[in-house]
Amino acid sequence: MTTPRRIILACVIVGGLVVAYLLISPLFITRRVAEELPPSSAENPIAPTPEVLTELARGTFEGLAGHRAQGTARVIEISGKRYVRFESDFRITNGPDLFVYLGRNGAYDPDARLSALKGNEGSQNYELPAGSDRSVYDAVWVWCRAFSVPFGKAVLTPIISAG
Repeated sequence: MTTPRRIILACVIVGGLVVAYLLISPLFITRRVAEELPPSSAENPIAPTPEVLTELARGTFEGLAGHRAQGTARVIEISGKRYVRFESDFRITNGPDLFVYLGRNGAYDPDARLSALKGNEGSQNYELPAGSDRSVYDAVWVWCRAFSVPFGKAVLTPIISAG
Protein backbone atom coordinates (compact mmCIF):
# COMPACT_ATOMS: atom_id res chain seq x y z
CA MET A 1 0.00 0.00 0.00
CA THR A 2 1.37 3.41 -0.91
CA THR A 3 1.77 6.19 1.62
CA PRO A 4 -1.09 8.41 0.28
CA ARG A 5 -3.50 5.45 0.49
CA ARG A 6 -2.42 4.78 4.08
CA ILE A 7 -3.01 8.41 4.98
CA ILE A 8 -6.46 8.36 3.42
CA LEU A 9 -7.30 5.07 5.16
CA ALA A 10 -6.09 6.46 8.50
CA CYS A 11 -8.21 9.60 8.02
CA VAL A 12 -11.29 7.51 7.19
CA ILE A 13 -10.75 5.31 10.27
CA VAL A 14 -10.19 8.29 12.58
CA GLY A 15 -13.22 10.09 11.10
CA GLY A 16 -15.35 6.98 11.58
CA LEU A 17 -14.24 6.65 15.20
CA VAL A 18 -15.07 10.30 15.89
CA VAL A 19 -18.55 9.94 14.37
CA ALA A 20 -19.15 6.70 16.29
CA TYR A 21 -18.08 8.37 19.54
CA LEU A 22 -20.37 11.36 18.97
CA LEU A 23 -23.35 9.11 18.24
CA ILE A 24 -22.77 6.45 20.90
CA SER A 25 -21.24 8.38 23.81
CA PRO A 26 -24.48 10.13 24.86
CA LEU A 27 -25.87 6.70 25.78
CA PHE A 28 -23.25 6.50 28.55
CA ILE A 29 -23.27 10.13 29.69
CA THR A 30 -25.83 11.43 32.19
CA ARG A 31 -26.72 15.12 32.10
CA ARG A 32 -28.57 16.08 35.29
CA VAL A 33 -30.61 19.29 35.37
CA ALA A 34 -32.22 20.89 38.44
CA GLU A 35 -34.15 23.93 37.22
CA GLU A 36 -36.39 25.77 39.64
CA LEU A 37 -39.94 26.72 38.72
CA PRO A 38 -40.09 29.73 36.39
CA PRO A 39 -40.35 33.01 38.31
CA SER A 40 -43.78 34.51 38.88
CA SER A 41 -44.81 38.11 39.38
CA ALA A 42 -45.19 37.19 43.07
CA GLU A 43 -41.43 37.62 43.22
CA ASN A 44 -41.76 41.10 41.69
CA PRO A 45 -42.62 43.67 44.38
CA ILE A 46 -43.92 46.11 41.74
CA ALA A 47 -46.60 43.70 40.45
CA PRO A 48 -50.07 44.76 41.61
CA THR A 49 -51.35 41.25 42.36
CA PRO A 50 -49.20 38.20 42.85
CA GLU A 51 -49.98 35.41 40.43
CA VAL A 52 -49.90 31.76 41.31
CA LEU A 53 -48.86 28.67 39.47
CA THR A 54 -51.75 26.96 37.71
CA GLU A 55 -51.38 23.35 36.60
CA LEU A 56 -53.18 22.83 33.29
CA ALA A 57 -52.24 19.22 32.44
CA ARG A 58 -50.15 16.32 33.72
CA GLY A 59 -48.72 13.08 32.35
CA THR A 60 -46.22 10.31 33.05
CA PHE A 61 -43.38 9.46 30.70
CA GLU A 62 -43.12 6.05 29.08
CA GLY A 63 -40.17 4.78 27.08
CA LEU A 64 -40.48 4.10 23.35
CA ALA A 65 -38.51 2.18 20.71
CA GLY A 66 -36.47 0.28 23.29
CA HIS A 67 -35.54 3.36 25.33
CA ARG A 68 -36.38 3.90 28.99
CA ALA A 69 -38.28 6.94 30.23
CA GLN A 70 -40.04 7.77 33.48
CA GLY A 71 -41.20 10.75 35.48
CA THR A 72 -43.79 13.48 35.46
CA ALA A 73 -44.47 16.15 32.85
CA ARG A 74 -46.78 19.05 33.64
CA VAL A 75 -48.12 21.98 31.66
CA ILE A 76 -48.14 24.96 33.99
CA GLU A 77 -48.99 28.64 33.75
CA ILE A 78 -47.22 31.36 35.71
CA SER A 79 -47.68 35.09 35.12
CA GLY A 80 -49.44 34.50 31.81
CA LYS A 81 -46.68 32.30 30.40
CA ARG A 82 -47.10 28.58 29.84
CA TYR A 83 -44.42 25.97 30.28
CA VAL A 84 -43.92 22.26 29.91
CA ARG A 85 -42.14 21.21 33.10
CA PHE A 86 -40.34 17.93 33.63
CA GLU A 87 -40.25 17.24 37.36
CA SER A 88 -37.23 16.03 39.35
CA ASP A 89 -38.30 12.39 38.89
CA PHE A 90 -37.75 12.67 35.09
CA ARG A 91 -35.24 10.22 33.61
CA ILE A 92 -34.75 9.09 30.03
CA THR A 93 -32.12 7.15 28.12
CA ASN A 94 -29.66 9.70 26.79
CA GLY A 95 -28.92 9.89 23.10
CA PRO A 96 -27.69 12.14 20.34
CA ASP A 97 -29.71 15.11 19.09
CA LEU A 98 -32.64 14.82 21.53
CA PHE A 99 -35.38 17.45 21.34
CA VAL A 100 -38.65 18.16 23.15
CA TYR A 101 -41.75 18.24 20.95
CA LEU A 102 -45.47 18.43 21.45
CA GLY A 103 -47.70 15.82 19.87
CA ARG A 104 -51.29 14.89 19.22
CA ASN A 105 -53.29 11.78 18.43
CA GLY A 106 -50.40 9.44 19.23
CA ALA A 107 -47.80 11.14 17.02
CA TYR A 108 -45.23 13.85 17.60
CA ASP A 109 -45.64 17.04 15.59
CA PRO A 110 -42.38 17.99 13.82
CA ASP A 111 -43.61 21.59 13.66
CA ALA A 112 -44.11 21.76 17.46
CA ARG A 113 -40.48 21.65 18.59
CA LEU A 114 -39.91 23.40 21.91
CA SER A 115 -36.16 23.06 22.44
CA ALA A 116 -33.19 20.74 22.67
CA LEU A 117 -33.47 18.45 25.69
CA LYS A 118 -31.54 20.16 28.50
CA GLY A 119 -30.64 16.95 30.32
CA ASN A 120 -31.69 13.33 30.50
CA GLU A 121 -32.41 13.55 34.25
CA GLY A 122 -34.03 16.07 36.53
CA SER A 123 -36.36 19.06 36.55
CA GLN A 124 -36.44 21.37 33.54
CA ASN A 125 -38.74 23.96 31.97
CA TYR A 126 -39.66 24.55 28.33
CA GLU A 127 -41.65 27.67 27.53
CA LEU A 128 -44.59 27.24 25.17
CA PRO A 129 -44.71 29.80 22.37
CA ALA A 130 -47.02 32.75 23.04
CA GLY A 131 -50.40 32.24 21.43
CA SER A 132 -49.99 28.48 21.09
CA ASP A 133 -53.21 26.55 21.60
CA ARG A 134 -52.42 23.89 24.19
CA SER A 135 -55.75 22.19 23.58
CA VAL A 136 -54.45 21.04 20.17
CA TYR A 137 -51.68 18.95 21.79
CA ASP A 138 -52.14 16.00 24.10
CA ALA A 139 -48.57 14.74 24.62
CA VAL A 140 -44.96 15.77 25.18
CA TRP A 141 -42.33 13.82 23.23
CA VAL A 142 -38.57 13.41 23.50
CA TRP A 143 -37.44 12.74 19.94
CA CYS A 144 -34.03 11.91 18.43
CA ARG A 145 -33.70 13.97 15.26
CA ALA A 146 -30.49 12.24 14.14
CA PHE A 147 -32.20 8.86 13.76
CA SER A 148 -35.85 9.98 13.64
CA VAL A 149 -36.68 7.81 16.65
CA PRO A 150 -38.88 8.49 19.68
CA PHE A 151 -37.21 8.06 23.08
CA GLY A 152 -40.26 8.73 25.25
CA LYS A 153 -43.58 10.49 25.60
CA ALA A 154 -45.98 11.64 28.27
CA VAL A 155 -49.66 11.69 27.38
CA LEU A 156 -51.16 14.77 29.04
CA THR A 157 -54.43 14.71 30.95
CA PRO A 158 -56.07 18.14 31.40
CA ILE A 159 -56.53 19.26 34.99
CA ILE A 160 -60.11 20.26 35.71
CA SER A 161 -60.29 23.06 38.26
CA ALA A 162 -62.91 22.93 41.01
CA GLY A 163 -63.88 26.53 40.56
